[in-house]
Amino acid sequence: MSEAAHDLTTKYLVDPYLNWAQTEGVPIVEGATLDLLSVETKPWARFGVNGAICHVEGRCDFLSTFLFALAPGQSSAPTKHLYEDCFYVLEGAGVSKIVLSDGSQREIPWAEGSVFTTPINAACVHKADGACGARLVSFNDFRYLMGLYRNENFLFDNPSPMSARQAKAMEGALCIDLAALKGEAALQLGDSVLGADFACLAPGARTQATRQMQGAHMLGVTGEGTTVSIVSEDAERVTTHWRKGCLTGLAGMAFHQHRNDSHAPAAFLRVELGSKASPLFRSRRAAYGDREVYASGSAALTTI
Repeated sequence: MSEAAHDLTTKYLVDPYLNWAQTEGVPIVEGATLDLLSVETKPWARFGVNGAICHVEGRCDFLSTFLFALAPGQSSAPTKHLYEDCFYVLEGAGVSKIVLSDGSQREIPWAEGSVFTTPINAACVHKADGACGARLVSFNDFRYLMGLYRNENFLFDNPSPMSARQAKAMEGALCIDLAALKGEAALQLGDSVLGADFACLAPGARTQATRQMQGAHMLGVTGEGTTVSIVSEDAERVTTHWRKGCLTGLAGMAFHQHRNDSHAPAAFLRVELGSKASPLFRSRRAAYGDREVYASGSAALTTI
């Protein structure tokens, strides 16, 4: 084959995840800030419920965000997958029924304000209870794994038993009620590698400005607040306002400081790849208190 012919048949800069998303037949919603309580959803055949794929600016290259809307009493289609997910319940209540690789079954009850996970490669059905249905957001590492393996069947239809990982997950907390938390908390859901860090700020309070190498997804849980982001101390500052149900992206290698703008406590959830149990990256190890790492890309400013 000539060099010219090769140039015509070879594709470059392919994004397997985006190609996959465009074939799923659901809305792909993009923006700097997305109100997940009002994002339009349409039938998602793969999961058997209405859904949407949500892309916020500044998001990391490791995580994707799926939105699911269940009608009152509706159950999702049975699915299992090798990617890991962290669910937050935006509205409603229900239960997730799982079947582990050894055939045993468990139920994970959840309600508005809950954050939960399901063990890796466990068959799962989500069911909404009550008269109002339910709306869930799934933070997951599908984007990274799809780019790595480039094989949909490997991720969604893999028969390999994951008994050891599932047993480890079952030893930990699979569901946590954020309303019961105060201050800051690094949540460890099961054996997940997804880090879910919670922060609740008193009226007028603000966090320290910090940064790390990779980006993160940030979801408003209660109250209202502002996030100020800068690349360096003398750079232009970008201000983002958030409230309950608003999803934003925290770009990597930029400083981010969060402030409570309301007269009541304001809380948010920050989700990224690398948990306290399995930090994966040097910057995540540093964020969780490991002082022996080097060149982690973590840094802090006194104030913005």
